[in-house]
Amino acid sequence: MTAARDVDALRLISLVCALAGLTGCGGSGGPSSPSPPADTTAPVLSVPVVDLGLLTDFLPFGAPLDSGQANPTYELYTSVETATVRAASAGAVVNVTPNAAPQTDVEIQLRPTSASTYLLIYDHVVAPQVTVGQTVAAGQALGQIGPFNDRGRNRNGRVELQINRGAGADAVAVCPRDFGTADFNAAHDAALARFPARGSTVCTVATVRP
Repeated sequence: MTAARDVDALRLISLVCALAGLTGCGGSGGPSSPSPPADTTAPVLSVPVVDLGLLTDFLPFGAPLDSGQANPTYELYTSVETATVRAASAGAVVNVTPNAAPQTDVEIQLRPTSASTYLLIYDHVVAPQVTVGQTVAAGQALGQIGPFNDRGRNRNGRVELQINRGAGADAVAVCPRDFGTADFNAAHDAALARFPARGSTVCTVATVRP
């Protein structure tokens, strides 16, 4: 009879836990510990991704793309295809993924910490110099800028910097200016001023759904 009563007691405890919305409750360990808080360590952008003196165009964050979508990146075009792409912020490399053909470049993804909810995406990089699991410092070379062919226009290289917050369906791209140092932001403001047709602000909106 004792065993039967023990089983009934455990069932009652499990029912109470279920009604209370608790998990891991009813066994010998009691209620489970709450999940640790999310790691919201944000990047600190201090180094331009490429030499801004080489720019032939700068498409701001939030600018309309040909597809009708708002641009989720700083999209930078250069006069040479050999420009070095550098990490704008320190972080850990979490992915190096080839882009789909006919593109011949890769996308490099970093997080400020390995578990951060922020993801830095450097798209259109060739000759990558980093590998998954590697920790990089701000200013460290990631590779070279990817080639770009835009119907004969003078845009020999292209690279994009995108900063996502969250994951999956909840992910949003955030204006890089929000994470830039004063020098980083001033350098990009000055670079954009060379292309008045692109407007006067490096971010036309605060966030974009990528």
